[in-house]
Amino acid sequence: MEAATKNPAVADMSIEEIQELLAKKLAAENKAKKLKRENYELRKDEMINSLGGFAVNLRGQMLDLKCEAFTELAKFRLEMLEYGQIRGGENNKGSFEVKNEKYKIKFSSQVNKCFDERAELAEKKLKEFLASFVKKKDRSAYDLIITLLERNSKTGDFDFDLINRLYKMRDRFNNPLWVEALDMFMESYSPYGTAQYIQFFEKNPTNNCYEAVVLDFAKLKGLMKPEVKS
Repeated sequence: MEAATKNPAVADMSIEEIQELLAKKLAAENKAKKLKRENYELRKDEMINSLGGFAVNLRGQMLDLKCEAFTELAKFRLEMLEYGQIRGGENNKGSFEVKNEKYKIKFSSQVNKCFDERAELAEKKLKEFLASFVKKKDRSAYDLIITLLERNSKTGDFDFDLINRLYKMRDRFNNPLWVEALDMFMESYSPYGTAQYIQFFEKNPTNNCYEAVVLDFAKLKGLMKPEVKS
């Protein structure tokens, strides 16, 4: 009775008519859901294509910049050698920088270094020596040497500069295990190529200092993280 009072038309409808009404309502709801889904997919595709295309175009510009920068700086380096702006021969490490009142460009050349499997054995021998002869007698030396054996957190490789500092301590202990471990470290080292880098800087007129032009997406600063509301 209560339902009939609220909607007397429904009370007068047959079962078939009610079923037909429900079917139309369900079809309307499904159509609305489909339209909403289509709009969502359209919006998603537009966003993906826009950002993806932006990234691809930017990659092309970055490749163009890299190619032009290395080509032009290689040419200018020869001019710098000719005019004596940088040293030649063994003293020429391949790195230099040029600047004006707006920008600074730094070109650097670095020899890649690595240690082979013998470094693992050297580390094991060295730690055996430290545990047996140094840890209890000279704690400060022990802590220093352990620090110099620390590896790169990202690559897991030994740091050549740290191992080189360690090797300079070769005369610190008169013990065959110590000497053998350090010599093995140095024997395991080998340079495997040269990496070249270019950095760009822009002068800040406020403090008159050159600031890095960041080209690494992950290192860009100064942008607020957008608030996402549910």
